[in-house]
Amino acid sequence: MMTDHGSNLCTPAKVNKQIDNVQNKEVDEEIEVQSEELDTNVRRSTRERTQTDRMLAYQREESHKAESKLMHAYEKWKAEARKARSQLKLDISESELASLIDSLEREKDSVMNAYIRVRSNVTPPTDMRRKIDACDAVTKDIVKIAYERISGVDGGFDNDTVKGHLRELLERDYARSVYGSTVSRISSKSSTPISQPSLNSILMAKRIEAAAELAAKEAEYATVIEEREQREKLRLLEEKQRKELEAQKGEFERLQVMKEVRAARARLEVYDKEETVDTVNQDEGLQQPVSPPTHKPVYLSSVNPTPNISSQGPNADVSQLAQAVQDSITLNRLPMPEPTVFSGDPIHFIEWKASFQSLIDKRHISSGDKLYYLKKYVTGPALKVLDGIFYRNDEEAYKDAWKRLLDRYGQPFIIQRAFREKLACWPKIQSKDSVGLRNFSDFLNSCKDAMPHVKGLEILNDCEENRKLVSKLPDWAAARWNRQTTQTLSETQDFPTFQEFAHFMSVEAEVACNPVTSFHALHVSEPNKEKIYFKGSKPKANVFHTKTVTQHDNSKPTGKVNKPCLFCQNGEHQIHECSKFSARSLEERRQFVKDTRLCYGCLRLGHSAKDCRSRHCCNTCKGRHPTCLHDDSFNRKVRSSAQSPENVHEGVATMSLSVESGCTPVNTSMIVPVWLSTHKDPVSEKLVYALLDTQSDSVFIECAVCKSLKVDSCPVTLKLTTLVGKDSLMSSERISGLRVRGFNSSLIIDLPPAYTKECIPVDRAHIPTMETASHWKHLATLADKIPPLQNCEVGLLIGYNCSRALAPREVILGTENEPYAVRTDLGWSIIGPSLTHFEPQSSAAMCHRVSIKEIPAVTPTDVIKVLESDFKDTEGPTKVKSQEDIMFLRKLEKNIRLNKDSHLEMPLPFRKRPYLPDNKPLAVIRLQHLKRRLMRDQEYREHYVTFMEEVIEKGNAEQVFEEGREGERWYIPHHGVYHSKKPGKLRIVFDCSARYKGTSLNDHLLTGPDLMNSLTGILLRFRQYPVALMCDVEKMFHQFHVDHADRDYLRFLWWRNGDFNSQPQTFRMTVHLFGASSSPGCANYGLKHLAREGERLYPLGSQFIMQDFYMDDGVSSIESTEKAIKLAEEARQLCALGSLRLHKFVSNDKEVLKTIPPSECAVDVTAVDLALTDQPLERALGIYWSLEQDNFKFRITVKDQPATRRGILSIVASLFDPLGFLAPFVLKGKTILQEMCRSGMGWDDNLPADLQSAWEHWKADLVNLEKIEVPRCIVPSGFGRIIRREIHHFSDASMSGYGQCSYLRLENEQGDISCSLLMAKSRVAPLKITTIPRLELAAAVVSVAVNDMLKEEMNLADAETFFWTDSQVVLGYINNEARRFHTFVANRVQRIHRTTTPQQWRYICSDENPADYASRGLSVNNLVTSNWFRGPKVLWERQIPPPMEISKQLPIGDPEVKKVQSLNTQTVQYSCLSDRLTKLSSWSKAIQAVARLIRRVRKDKSHNHSTLAERNDAQCIIIKDLQKQTYAEEITLLRKGKQLPRSNRLYNLDTFVDQDGLLKVGGRLCEASIPNAVKYPVILPKEHQLTKLLIADCHEKMAHQGKGMTINEIRSRGFWITEVNRTVASFVRQCVRCRKLRGPTEEQKMANLPSERIEPSPPFTYSGMDVFGPFITCKGRKSNKRYGLLFTCFCCRAIHIEMLDDMSTDAFINGLRCFIAIRGAVHQIRCDQGSNFIGARNELTKAMEEIDTNRLVTFLAEKQCDFVFNAPHSSHTGGVWERQIRTVRSVLRSTLSQSSGRLDDSSLRTFFYEAMSIVNSRPLTVDSLTDPSSPEPLTPNHLLTLKPTQALPPPGKFVREDVYARKRWRHVQYLAEQFWGRWHKEYVSNITTRQCWHTPRRNMQVGDIVLEKAVDLPRNEWRLARIIEAVTDKDGLVRRVKIQFGDRNLGKDGKRPHKPSVVERPVQKLVLLMEAA
Repeated sequence: MMTDHGSNLCTPAKVNKQIDNVQNKEVDEEIEVQSEELDTNVRRSTRERTQTDRMLAYQREESHKAESKLMHAYEKWKAEARKARSQLKLDISESELASLIDSLEREKDSVMNAYIRVRSNVTPPTDMRRKIDACDAVTKDIVKIAYERISGVDGGFDNDTVKGHLRELLERDYARSVYGSTVSRISSKSSTPISQPSLNSILMAKRIEAAAELAAKEAEYATVIEEREQREKLRLLEEKQRKELEAQKGEFERLQVMKEVRAARARLEVYDKEETVDTVNQDEGLQQPVSPPTHKPVYLSSVNPTPNISSQGPNADVSQLAQAVQDSITLNRLPMPEPTVFSGDPIHFIEWKASFQSLIDKRHISSGDKLYYLKKYVTGPALKVLDGIFYRNDEEAYKDAWKRLLDRYGQPFIIQRAFREKLACWPKIQSKDSVGLRNFSDFLNSCKDAMPHVKGLEILNDCEENRKLVSKLPDWAAARWNRQTTQTLSETQDFPTFQEFAHFMSVEAEVACNPVTSFHALHVSEPNKEKIYFKGSKPKANVFHTKTVTQHDNSKPTGKVNKPCLFCQNGEHQIHECSKFSARSLEERRQFVKDTRLCYGCLRLGHSAKDCRSRHCCNTCKGRHPTCLHDDSFNRKVRSSAQSPENVHEGVATMSLSVESGCTPVNTSMIVPVWLSTHKDPVSEKLVYALLDTQSDSVFIECAVCKSLKVDSCPVTLKLTTLVGKDSLMSSERISGLRVRGFNSSLIIDLPPAYTKECIPVDRAHIPTMETASHWKHLATLADKIPPLQNCEVGLLIGYNCSRALAPREVILGTENEPYAVRTDLGWSIIGPSLTHFEPQSSAAMCHRVSIKEIPAVTPTDVIKVLESDFKDTEGPTKVKSQEDIMFLRKLEKNIRLNKDSHLEMPLPFRKRPYLPDNKPLAVIRLQHLKRRLMRDQEYREHYVTFMEEVIEKGNAEQVFEEGREGERWYIPHHGVYHSKKPGKLRIVFDCSARYKGTSLNDHLLTGPDLMNSLTGILLRFRQYPVALMCDVEKMFHQFHVDHADRDYLRFLWWRNGDFNSQPQTFRMTVHLFGASSSPGCANYGLKHLAREGERLYPLGSQFIMQDFYMDDGVSSIESTEKAIKLAEEARQLCALGSLRLHKFVSNDKEVLKTIPPSECAVDVTAVDLALTDQPLERALGIYWSLEQDNFKFRITVKDQPATRRGILSIVASLFDPLGFLAPFVLKGKTILQEMCRSGMGWDDNLPADLQSAWEHWKADLVNLEKIEVPRCIVPSGFGRIIRREIHHFSDASMSGYGQCSYLRLENEQGDISCSLLMAKSRVAPLKITTIPRLELAAAVVSVAVNDMLKEEMNLADAETFFWTDSQVVLGYINNEARRFHTFVANRVQRIHRTTTPQQWRYICSDENPADYASRGLSVNNLVTSNWFRGPKVLWERQIPPPMEISKQLPIGDPEVKKVQSLNTQTVQYSCLSDRLTKLSSWSKAIQAVARLIRRVRKDKSHNHSTLAERNDAQCIIIKDLQKQTYAEEITLLRKGKQLPRSNRLYNLDTFVDQDGLLKVGGRLCEASIPNAVKYPVILPKEHQLTKLLIADCHEKMAHQGKGMTINEIRSRGFWITEVNRTVASFVRQCVRCRKLRGPTEEQKMANLPSERIEPSPPFTYSGMDVFGPFITCKGRKSNKRYGLLFTCFCCRAIHIEMLDDMSTDAFINGLRCFIAIRGAVHQIRCDQGSNFIGARNELTKAMEEIDTNRLVTFLAEKQCDFVFNAPHSSHTGGVWERQIRTVRSVLRSTLSQSSGRLDDSSLRTFFYEAMSIVNSRPLTVDSLTDPSSPEPLTPNHLLTLKPTQALPPPGKFVREDVYARKRWRHVQYLAEQFWGRWHKEYVSNITTRQCWHTPRRNMQVGDIVLEKAVDLPRNEWRLARIIEAVTDKDGLVRRVKIQFGDRNLGKDGKRPHKPSVVERPVQKLVLLMEAA
């Protein structure tokens, strides 16, 4: 029985083998593919190996030593474990706990290392394994308890809690062997004293118990399997029959009971067996004394084996088998533990470190293995940190790697910063975003858990930090937290901690995500739930499932769903077809397959390679693996393994030779050595080889040879045509006067003009030599006549234009295919094969068939055209994107990404991915020519090698070992170029334009649009503010990487480490390089993309990069130092996101430079002190800038150029002045050049005598340019706050030229003026005779263009603009509206009117016009002393005088004016149907029209009304055409089965194209019981006119009931308009009917107070007048009506009341006379045109109509008083007196109530005077009424009693002492001044605010249609009117208008019988219906 039982279990050897198999399973799968191929090639030995006796004895001895060391280490660990348990009982510090953990783990590691050594020799016994297990388990328990003490999980130190934990540790079985004595003591305390069993009996009992438990588990396992099968049967049968289900449930219950029975039975059987065994052991135990277990190993011997009870007994077998089964089950069931991969996020560093140290670092493996695993589980920036570490594999390297990681990511400050930055960037959570709330809560809990380990996170407990976190919450959650916080503060006076906040968020997140009752759960429909559960948590699967249902709702569902690509998630292909996956490196592809656990045979999930039944076949090697996993290097290794070392060496040598030249050359050509010289120096000769090319039509000479001859040359441009017929332009130089003679000849041949070339592509191996001739019998006689190989290059190519040099004098022929010899005047040459036995093996072929055409030189006419180009152009340059530009932008936008090195990576923007020929032979030839130059020039060689090594070292280039795909590799030649401004700085340029077989790389690259900012605009903004800043991007092109898939197009050849004796190696660039036509566009796009991405975090830096960068140079000016510091910091941080380095910082502010590291500042800046020494001159985009003086300067180095047209053009063009500061001076130089062109002189003709003097003077004046200094900043230092900006443009013209200059005029708060020159332009006049007015007009157009540019670039939209000219004719053109000009003038006048108004143009006399200098020219000295830089005097005046009144009429007979009479016929071509229909007025008419067209197309001539089907078809056609014009791209994508991109505006609508071709909304209403038209509405664009017709139709059908009902009607019709709410709301706002029914009255900003109210004046000088009443008085029995005439002083708010007997004009005049007689002279009286009193409206209105206002005006005019009427119905404009009437009435009400019915005229007048006195005694201000110490309140009576008889005060200064003076008049005057002083301080300041109407509104304009509001009429009866005049106030706002009412009453003749009435109304009484066109 025991034997059978044991045979079913695993032996220890099997268990160990199984463990090894599990550990090596993953590695085996990786190499399985390659091992299968190796099996077929590698021969294996089949002989079985046996060990000798000596070897066995040695192994036994080593095993004995290893076991002794193990037991020694175990005892040491055991003592340390007991010591640790004792220390844990005490309250020790965290450092002591950490030391305890380290020492215990150190001893455990020693035990494990010793156990590994034992296990490597023999199979360890069970007792030893049990000890090892106990060591590992006890160590983990103690470490766990210690960590919990450190992290504070259990709070503070609690003795009882600690003892409880330690007591639980002792209760575990594996701990008893370690704490034997302790366990005995504990057990003795809790049990009665009985005899202790022996150690063997204890172990025996435990073994019996373990064996019984094992048997029970096995029985239970068997029952579980059966139980699972029964569960499956239950699930299947439950759907079929209920009865059968009940039966199965009974069976299931029976099995449950049976399981227990079987377990008990198995346990009993084990007890029975153990009882028998125990009996035998007891019998044996009585005979042997009990001894402690020995540590000596048991040796197996073939002779007299001695049984060992402890290791070989039955108990040991049972325990061993039980342990083996348990280990096996554990290893098989649990997944392999694996650390996470760390990518550089400090947040995850702690957990990754713990997992790595637990699973890898604690294992007993070598340091090299640990480094391997460390590299495996580190990626991204973290892997970059460890660059260079992995070259070593020792312990120091491993420690160094961890030190780097800890320094970079493990510092608490770094981790704390990462946590806080993620919290700061967390987006605000929406109110219904439960998932977002839970994610935020989870991260807060992560912060809380990390807080004990990262002390810096304790700052999160601060209330300010909590406020930032609460701002991320939705409003409802923030309110709840506020309530809880308030409660906590009231209870504890402490703000809640972060732990409390995290707990609060956990609770709220749990509530918000409740799966049953949360908002999200209640609003998720059942079908969606099923989809979610069906697809799991992948959002893309949900979308795909929904889309499938939508498309197949009427068809049978299919169960087949295309699985997306496992790499890019694209459903259209699998991973082995994925181009993105194939673009990765082989290592990355293998790593992805490994991490995703894919099969290496078929790239699918669910099985391994050894179990794969559908292996792929490699297309490259036909092996059994996918093509994307093919390894070329592996194949090479396999092939090389079968070769001998000799073969390997030979192959390498051959390959190197083929790289250099293809193979051994076998052909020679007509190349002869010649002596080359010139006519000027015939003595100096140079030996070169000359190629005699009968297929070239020109002579070429190498540049180096030309330079050595020191011959004169002139630059030309050649059009080069080669064999393939491709044309290319090449810059060259033409040389004349060359002559040549043979090597051994004295015959000299003159060569025609030759052209220079960098190199002549000829292989030196093709040069015939003496050896070549000796190989052939028929040429053997020539061996002595052919010169030996000379040490010189092929420097000359002679074409057939020099026939004398190519003419054959003698020819020696051979047989067929043998070489032949030709003798020319230059010597013998051999053409043909050079060897007698040859095979044409050369892969490189050369053809010198060249045809050139010299491009004609630039003629004087061409120069004149350039100079006159601005005169002919009237439009500014516009940046229009071509289709290729759009393609370029789309490619980069789609594929740009941030790679693992934090560099932006972009593909090469190909037009179409090219298939290129292998141009390596061309690269080899160009490299050989480069090598020759490098060997000649040592300095050039050193710079070149340094540059290339730096490129390779930085990773900008990488060595390539693979061949690459055919057609996708291109070798780029390269050469070095020195910077003209930076001597000694070499830059390597890659010649991407090099052509091979008719193509080049640049031919296939898109250059992209011009993304560069305007240079002029940047310089203008550079002058705006006081603080200047300039910087540069370091090696900008090399910071943008190229996609891996495109790098093979950027291959090049170079010598590794600059070893020119070795063979060149293949490299490829990983970055965008200099020389590629796409690089500038890619670099600019990448820089702006980086700025856009960081705009939210770094707004200042983003704006700086977007607007102020010109390629890699950043130039800007800032308002303040603080902002400049912030901008520099943000720009650096923003660029750092893309690994761009901003350096070479320069600023005029030393405080800014102090904040920038010295390494990032410019060298010149860091070398000097800003405060002590002179600053160097910096170049700001080409302009010299003095840092110290903050001025622009000019430094001109005049080169010694000949006085020819070429030399003069070179000097004039060298003046770089983009802002036109030197425009007058440069004009004079251009004039000289123009005169030379006018006379038709050649480029190299000498200057004529009449121009010589002018040229010498101008050239000598160049040195004076250093005197000119222009302030960089246009705002003077200390100027203060600017309140007004004006731009003034001056233009002028003369016979010499025309020009303009622009000035910025600034005014500060003090009224100071500053004026400075912004920019200027000057142009020479065209040679064609042109009138002065035309030139003046052209100059005016330039001013307009400059103005547009200035306002756009400098953001001066708010600046007022003025244009000045001294031409009255031009002003006449501009002010003339007839537009009757000839084309030239008409076009320019139209251009001027487009952006300016005639009111902006002013006249200035010629003497004061600074543009006169730009049109005539000026010397430097005169320029410095003139007003050119300051502007004319008129700009420096505080107030610019009004424009001069000049005649703007055109003179009679002006040749530019023409009379045209023409009949125009306009034909409109419509591109589509929808454009035609926009002319119709309604949606119904559009449908009707299309329906009629359909009927005509069908040839149906009936005139019946359209049927419903026809109207539906018409509507479908209209919508299809409209969608085709608007959504063509979306429809194309959807028809291809693709999804819309996320950026598309229709992405969220789940759009699809139905069977009719209509684009519809998919939505989520598939299951709704509603019509399909509503379920799937048609999508319409919001902005189209047809959409507006549809909205109008729905709006009218809803009877203009507003936005909501209109939208409902649109949806019910089956239409979906994008942004429907905004579109319909805009339409409703414009609807005339809705405005008429519900439109509000107009408003306008409250007007400023008139000067009469805020300027001191005698009382009642400026008054307002109004009438109130009537009042009933009695005279006898007669009742009379009396009125009150109220006068209010505008200044002091005093009132005067006169009683009027009636409302007649005489009564009013009498009242006015009384008022003037009492109060003195009045200058102005204002009055309303009516009144609106509630009680006496009709009577008062009727009485006011009887007053003759003309008589009133006449009377007041006689009194020298103006009578001003306010607009009718605008009582709010007379608020001053209207308010006083209310005050008087309130006073009279209380007074008159006491004498009701008994009031007579005298009493009423008395009451009026008393009320007047009361009102005049009221305080003007109430601010200090409650202050007892304040002065007496200011009232109108303070002034009324002191009014003098004179209007103006007498002269004199009055002081306080005048109060006590004897002169009464001085006393009165002093009190008056006191009143006015207090009036200014207390009253005027209180009336400054507006009580309503704060913002300006649209001004009502002439032609607007309005409704007049009538209070006494219903709204439908309000009258319609049209505005005929708008009155504009001083502030430019319209507050009253004149309107003309419409009249429906027409006479019989159709005309109105009466003239339309015109009235004046305030805008507050009008409702706007339609704006004027």
